[in-house]
Amino acid sequence: MEQQTVTTETEQVRKPSLLGMIFSPGEQFDRIRMKPIVLVPLLIVVILGTLIAFLVVSSTDYSAVLTEQGLPAEGEEAAAFQLITQLTGVIGGIIIVPLVILISAAIYFAVTKIAGSDVSFKQIFSLSIFLSFISTLGGVLNTLLAAALNLDPEVYLTSLQSLVGAEGALGGILSGIEVFSIWVTVLSALGLQKVAGLSKTASWVIAIILFIGGLILAAAGGAFEGAL
Repeated sequence: MEQQTVTTETEQVRKPSLLGMIFSPGEQFDRIRMKPIVLVPLLIVVILGTLIAFLVVSSTDYSAVLTEQGLPAEGEEAAAFQLITQLTGVIGGIIIVPLVILISAAIYFAVTKIAGSDVSFKQIFSLSIFLSFISTLGGVLNTLLAAALNLDPEVYLTSLQSLVGAEGALGGILSGIEVFSIWVTVLSALGLQKVAGLSKTASWVIAIILFIGGLILAAAGGAFEGAL
């Protein structure tokens, strides 16, 4: 009888909503714990991520690159170069977005297991997809703003880098300190509490450590780019 009641309650739980992550994230995390979904939200996030990649490569001026390579900045060769770049961006988005989400889920899963949680990988994978929706939404917004204002799409207007314009490792760190990445960090802490059942302290420690880890990677990327 008790098992039947639990089954009935699970069936009555509504599916988590991506848009609900904006207005009622706590409710969505409860739904993810009870009824984790993967396929549809993953497809939506992949489409949005691919759109970002397409917009970035489409709004980039390749005339300087073509000139450096001794190619004409206009004409058939330039058009072919841009088309190839756009296709590469789209294909890259289709492959990279789910791969990044999978890696993120694997990290969350490993950390939660170390912390003693009995959460399933499907629950964590679903959580990672819904968290990535917020960061992807930020990417779409920043890319559209950059295109409208004729700015560099690789520098988010919602980051400190847009105000400072630093180079090298510092530029990478400032790019990582960004409104949507901070938002995702806060949601990560809440999600780990709701979905994985971790304590508030443990959830915040994990979320902050992962945020700092992201800044370290961004600094390394900025330093490498500056050395080229």
